[in-house]
Amino acid sequence: MAIIKVKIRESKQGFQVDLTAQQLNIEAEGFLPALPAELESSFNNWQLAYRQIDAVRSYIAPSPGMRITPKTMTKYSSTDCVKSVKESLNQWLNSGDSRWLPVRDRLIAIAQLLHHTNEEVRVIIDAKDVNLRRLPWQEWNLFEEHYPQVEIALNAGKSTSRKTNDVLPTSSKIRVLVTVGRSDGINTKDDLEVIKELEKHGAEVICLMQPNRQELCNALWDEQGYHIFIFTGHSGSREDGCIGWIELNDNDSLSIEEFKEALKQAIDRGLQLAIFNSCDGLGLANQLAELYLPRCIVMREPVPDKVAIEFLKYFFAEFTRNQSLSKALNKARKRLEHFNLDYPGAIWLPTICVASNLKSLTWESLNPAKVINQEKADNSDNLNKNNLNKNNLSNLQSDKKEKPNIKPLILTGLIGLVIGGIAILAGNLFSKQQQPQPITGTTFSSVKVPSGTFRYGGSTTAEAFRQLIEPEIRKTHANFKLTHQGAIGSGEGINILLNDKLVSGKLDFSLSSRHLTEAETKSKQDNFELRNIAVAIDGIAIAVNHQLQIRGLTIPNLKDIYTGKITNWKELGGPDLPIIAYSRNPSRGGTPEFFVNEILGNEQLGKNIQLVNETTDGLRQVEKNLGGIYYASAPEVIPQCSVKALPIGETSNNFASLYQEPIIPADKCKEEKKRNNSNQINIEELKNNYPRYLTRKIYVIYKHTDLTSKEPDLRKEPIAEQAGLAYANLLKTDEGKELIKKTGFIPI
Repeated sequence: MAIIKVKIRESKQGFQVDLTAQQLNIEAEGFLPALPAELESSFNNWQLAYRQIDAVRSYIAPSPGMRITPKTMTKYSSTDCVKSVKESLNQWLNSGDSRWLPVRDRLIAIAQLLHHTNEEVRVIIDAKDVNLRRLPWQEWNLFEEHYPQVEIALNAGKSTSRKTNDVLPTSSKIRVLVTVGRSDGINTKDDLEVIKELEKHGAEVICLMQPNRQELCNALWDEQGYHIFIFTGHSGSREDGCIGWIELNDNDSLSIEEFKEALKQAIDRGLQLAIFNSCDGLGLANQLAELYLPRCIVMREPVPDKVAIEFLKYFFAEFTRNQSLSKALNKARKRLEHFNLDYPGAIWLPTICVASNLKSLTWESLNPAKVINQEKADNSDNLNKNNLNKNNLSNLQSDKKEKPNIKPLILTGLIGLVIGGIAILAGNLFSKQQQPQPITGTTFSSVKVPSGTFRYGGSTTAEAFRQLIEPEIRKTHANFKLTHQGAIGSGEGINILLNDKLVSGKLDFSLSSRHLTEAETKSKQDNFELRNIAVAIDGIAIAVNHQLQIRGLTIPNLKDIYTGKITNWKELGGPDLPIIAYSRNPSRGGTPEFFVNEILGNEQLGKNIQLVNETTDGLRQVEKNLGGIYYASAPEVIPQCSVKALPIGETSNNFASLYQEPIIPADKCKEEKKRNNSNQINIEELKNNYPRYLTRKIYVIYKHTDLTSKEPDLRKEPIAEQAGLAYANLLKTDEGKELIKKTGFIPI
């Protein structure tokens, strides 16, 4: 399966977008402008008009927090609103903004590559902003044209951070637990008839009719487990899309949180899919992701009875024919098209939320006996594919564990592809020089490297993993000699690459704790241009004196401190003590430059901020001054005994600490360090809960050369590009990722 993930995170004046197709070894970054006012307005108008339809309104669960609009409010034409939403969505996503084009054009390129294969495709929108999650992404004409058979899924939150659970229930039949909740005004009888039909396909259907909490929980604790859980009845979600509830009966209305332990048991025993064929389920999906449920299907808005019944019928008709979950949902959703006349936008309602690291789900794969047979077939198929790869790529790879034979198509299909006037990838680049391909092998030995001595330097942040990784590379590739020219800072490393002569330059590649700027990307020097490959994610920690008593800081607090608006800790709930804020010069390092851009919104550092030359100086000053504060890469702060890192949150209600439990207290820290024990970074907290404004990627920056040039001075330059790519590929192996993780970074 080819999994394409579009990660969208809020940034200043818009959204940072990361596109990854890991199985194809393709990555792209871009920037999407903020949601246009026209799109927000048209969507809100559609939602209001849709909810005013009598047949829709009658199914809205009358529970506290539900978004019910008074009938007397101004009506909009829901048909016109649907058209307006489509137009506004496409205007936004087809923006000609040069920062967005790399992502948009790469999506097209990937689709063209996959068109020639039999690979199933999964496209996942990974967005936390509820306004983004509610959008009908399938209406983007790029998806309609290039991914017509692909159901656009939402990411199932934290599920991606946990290893896939391949456990299936012990039953010899596919077990389906159906819960019929409070259903006044809803024809649940027809739902049940559709579900009962599954028994003809070897399923065991267990039905609970308006159970109380104890009955539902007892059923979920059943030791045999369930493959599928279905709820039909009234449900709803809070305005922010974070919390949803189901109505079990006339008296019990409960959120996922209120029966999570029972759900955890069902999930641990192999629950693969939950279907909430009920109203407004995005809040339910969000909570289920917290429990690591692999997949769920919800309705994103209140759903009319007819639509819900027809969807269930169409979906199971396809799914039991062994169509994949995604394809079955895609066909079932499209078959709701005729409802658009009475309920404009009804085709948008069914929504799938899925973890990105899961295998494709089919009806047969739920049957344990058939799973075993399929695994045998898959192993045989993979062996054939590996042998084919070895024959096709023997001149490029020496690894015995080749990936499926999709890569030769990639190498061919991406030749000549141009994004914004720059070639984004040339598949046969350096084939005569045995150029390392962007692969993610298991060990360092699986990566092709050039022979020679190569100079690199740059980011001070990357020092933490560089010092650990370089000796390990040397053990495997003795002829790949790396000479570190010093932690001179991200910006300085990039400047050297850009401005020095190609043959006599000081660096062959560089490390950076910031992305290349648009100017640096477009700055072509003597037939080469700079490119970057992300290899790790770092968090920025906020260091204060051990004796300072304060609960934590928010992102707005940090901005106010470093712009000079807040100068005393008592303004933040701390002691009556002047704040002494330290920083490196933003013009001399990637970390301070990132901090000023992301936290300060490009405002200048306050005049009261004291500049230091390096992180060691900053931490030393904080240790000496009770009111001191400094920011630096988490691996440079968390292991320290001299300072402590504060919990940080986007608001005061969601502080996140980067310390891994159990924390070594300050009075024992130095003694423990003598035993090689120090505080460690909580990688899962950094990955899932730490403010996104304080996380950034670490890049390998290299020079991409135009081989069409006939200038003799360029003859040696391809070897420098090979070195940069090889170094990045080494870091992306499983062996490299483990070393990166050991030093407190999130591997990519």
